Amino acid sequence: MSDVLQYKDVEIPSELVGLINHMADVEGYRDELHNLGNQWDLLTILGQMSGTGTDMTGTRKGFQVLTSELLSQLGLETLKKTTQEIAGKAQVAVDIVIRNLFERTADIGFLATDDDIRDCLRVAADLGGQLASLEPESAQAVEIGELLDTRVERIVARFQEYVAKYSVYFNIILMNTEGEVVAQLDQANDIRRSTDPLVEESLSTAGEYVEVFRESDLLKGQGDSLIYAYRVTESNDPESAPLGVLCLCFRFQNEMEGVFRNLGGDSGWSVITLLDRSGRVIASSDVYHIPLGAVLDFDHEAGFKVMRFAGREYLAKTCATKGYQGFHGLGWYGHVMIPLEYAFNQSGGTELRQRVDTAILEAVMNDPRLFSEKLRSIPLQAEHIQRELERTVWNGNVRESDAQSKVLLWNISDAGARTKMVFEQSIGNLHETVVSSILNDVEFQASLAVDIMDRNLYERANDCRWWALTSAFRKILSQRDISTLDAETIGSILVYINGLYTVYTNLYVYDARGKILAVSDPAQSRLVGTMLTDDLSHHTLMLDNSQDYAVSPFEATPLYEGRHTYVYGAAISDIARPDRVVGGIGIVFDSEPQFREMLLDSLPRDQKGDVPDGCFGAFVDRKGRIISSTSPRFEAGDSLGVNGEFLRLRNGRGTSRIIEFDGSYYAVGAKVSAGYREFKVDDGYVNDVLGMVFVPLAEVSERKKSVVRRREIGMGVSHKRATGADCIELATFYIGDKWLGINAVHVDEAVTSEGLTTIPGSPDYVIGKFVYNDELITVIDIRTQLRLPKVRFDRNAPIVVVRADSAHIGIVVDALGEIPEICMDRVDKANSVLDSGKGYVDCIIKPELHSDQKELLVVIDPTRLVQSLICNGVKDGTEDEERVQPPATSPRR
Repeated sequence: MSDVLQYKDVEIPSELVGLINHMADVEGYRDELHNLGNQWDLLTILGQMSGTGTDMTGTRKGFQVLTSELLSQLGLETLKKTTQEIAGKAQVAVDIVIRNLFERTADIGFLATDDDIRDCLRVAADLGGQLASLEPESAQAVEIGELLDTRVERIVARFQEYVAKYSVYFNIILMNTEGEVVAQLDQANDIRRSTDPLVEESLSTAGEYVEVFRESDLLKGQGDSLIYAYRVTESNDPESAPLGVLCLCFRFQNEMEGVFRNLGGDSGWSVITLLDRSGRVIASSDVYHIPLGAVLDFDHEAGFKVMRFAGREYLAKTCATKGYQGFHGLGWYGHVMIPLEYAFNQSGGTELRQRVDTAILEAVMNDPRLFSEKLRSIPLQAEHIQRELERTVWNGNVRESDAQSKVLLWNISDAGARTKMVFEQSIGNLHETVVSSILNDVEFQASLAVDIMDRNLYERANDCRWWALTSAFRKILSQRDISTLDAETIGSILVYINGLYTVYTNLYVYDARGKILAVSDPAQSRLVGTMLTDDLSHHTLMLDNSQDYAVSPFEATPLYEGRHTYVYGAAISDIARPDRVVGGIGIVFDSEPQFREMLLDSLPRDQKGDVPDGCFGAFVDRKGRIISSTSPRFEAGDSLGVNGEFLRLRNGRGTSRIIEFDGSYYAVGAKVSAGYREFKVDDGYVNDVLGMVFVPLAEVSERKKSVVRRREIGMGVSHKRATGADCIELATFYIGDKWLGINAVHVDEAVTSEGLTTIPGSPDYVIGKFVYNDELITVIDIRTQLRLPKVRFDRNAPIVVVRADSAHIGIVVDALGEIPEICMDRVDKANSVLDSGKGYVDCIIKPELHSDQKELLVVIDPTRLVQSLICNGVKDGTEDEERVQPPATSPRR
């Protein structure tokens, strides 16, 4: 339980201290309620002085307590909304990078076993040794130097092929065991020999890679660099001798620019950063705001932190990476900070009503799952206080004859109504802001899902093309005859690759006729020797350069045990004649678990880190067919059945809507794939996928909410108080949307339903009976007579006690109105030939001339009302046991 502290004139939880004053909306409501509080104080004093017996002290205290509760809940909800938003960005900023870097750890491990790189190091060592024993200018030395240059050019060309596919790297450096550079992709990088400790670490580590992020003499003048390194050995045997060290240089700042751009880091006031273990900024969405190298105070275990930086206060959230498949990188943190003065700017309410149907929005905002019980109870408490206040004022007006006292009483009622209205308006605005925030969140999460998918499949397109360039494959397939031993060699390489890249269930290589020569999964060895006749293999064998690749449609395939997946393919060319295709490679993506994990990583989480009940994510194609879903109700190939508006989105565009889906209202976010780097952007591959996130908001209810009117603030039926004998005083009230009245001389007071008991066998219009001043009276509901639909009896509804003839009855009403005095010249008796002689309308009150009030006020005669009900009961053939029997004496007020 939070400590409660005093803030200005209200009590607030301690966690809001120093924050609530930056919440402009909450401060605005506090000012408004403070002014109303002053008015309450004045009205309480006037009530005590007026002699009306009206003491508002209890009501004033009730509203004061409720004000503190309201502002506390508004503040907590506002804080929660903001911290969740920045926490989501902080978490994604670090996790999406870690996902990317996980792929890099596989890259360095595999590329370090490339036979061409091994051969280059062997030749360089041999030729380098020969050169060392020769005169530099000798003919033999020149010849050997040219041979060495040719071999280096060949490996540089191979590096260029690699980076053309894996464009996340900007340089590849190959060194011998002494740190001397043998070859590198970036010819402008002036480095001959490195003394960086990563060389020795790569040669001796028991791990599968070396990862560093710091300055290195390998990349002079480039500041902190992210480098992946590993030793190149004689063979794949772990005990084989090292030949050198290979380094892959990652385009870190370039990658972070894209991440920040997708997270909206270039708009608004929040700054997204990556921190290293010490809190040093290694990437920033706004380097002019939070520069690289700055050291920030952070606490990744705290829900949020208020921190100072460069003379300014910020609301900050830090998230450690959740890791990916056990990989956590170098222990970086996602960190988002936003200046306190801009942290709680609320927006979205007006725009929300343009996007969401009003009826749906009302249903969503009244559902209990979005807000705490405390917050949802505040309007109910305010309603209860206001009902009691209005009943007290209404009864006072019925009893009072002094005009000034009546004015005071209605001013008290208006103050209560205005106070209640501020409560409702503030919570309503918060509701709209939160719902708008949810819509923004689901669109963000859908965007994240499809971005993760594009990034992942980018790697798949790269893998198949690179593995197709494996020299051993090209040499073997270039032969006229391929022996069993050759096929086994291909198979062993495939097994080794699949061991490093576990996102595939199988890899297979086939010859130019489509005959499968080898597979990576021994369980699928039955495929060896079979002929491929599918469109994918045919398309793959037609590819004419090493940058092209082919992808199957997302469909069920025997290569994935009859399940739906993508299969990627690349052509294998002749080692001597690269323009001649001699076969192909196919890689079967393990789509079911991989896509499911992508979606799960994108779904919203509660404070415990769990996906809220009912939330699910999906990948769908342009026809709405399921590619993957986290809901067990949908399988790949099923139709999701969503609105066509989502499916017609342009590439790279997203949206969010509240829709009716499967009996509930859902916030649905959608984003169409835009590709990643060159993948799906300019590589010729077209495959539009939508990421979608569904968050349930409310159940769809068929019940229509009944229309109930309330007395409007300042609403009157007369511009001036009437005086004299030619006037009548009316007690008015509302039932449904009807405005009705009864002559005040027939009215005792409005009471609560306390003690009301249902009587079995009563007519439909009889609610029950209760004791009033020792008299047992009947309570009736006249909605049917007013041609209004029946509704469930509201125990909080006022009951107006009136005298019908010489007995009392109670009439259930929805709300109490004014008690005006009406001049007789505005009274029209119900005596038209079309008015029923058996009706219960006493008269009709016409509006004043030139008044904005145009509605007629219908005045009921309670005695005739009872007679009408009894007569209708006899006419309908029902025995009415509820005839009003006058008591021996009828008490007067």
